[in-house]
Amino acid sequence: MRNFMYKFQAFMQGRYGNDELNITLLVVSIIVTIVSRFVFNLPARIILSLVSAGLIALVVFRFLSTNIYKRSAENRKFKPIFGAVTGWVKLTYKKFRDGRTHRYYKCPKCKAQLRVKNVKGKHTIRCPKCGNQFEKTIR
Repeated sequence: MRNFMYKFQAFMQGRYGNDELNITLLVVSIIVTIVSRFVFNLPARIILSLVSAGLIALVVFRFLSTNIYKRSAENRKFKPIFGAVTGWVKLTYKKFRDGRTHRYYKCPKCKAQLRVKNVKGKHTIRCPKCGNQFEKTIR
């Protein structure tokens, strides 16, 4: 077993390896594979299977690539997009979770999301990010 590990380490020397983009592509590939199992239309199932196989091939290519500069540039371009999507998902989850007890408002100045207790009446809301104050009425 040790001999195999040394050989694998020697093989991976100078190769890119794994990153956030690879993990995301792999997860998307698994999701597409699972969805394709529930599709009964044969051409659509074949297309989904080909997309899944293509994504796995891309993951393997990126993992074994020796062009580390290009792969890291791809990952740097991907990170802001992934951050925006995960931020939106987290905010949507929080809005759903806090739906009965809180309301969410955007600061008119900096567009930050602010959480306010769901109490009837007029509220003066102060944004902790930019310090802007604005009023909202909860009915």
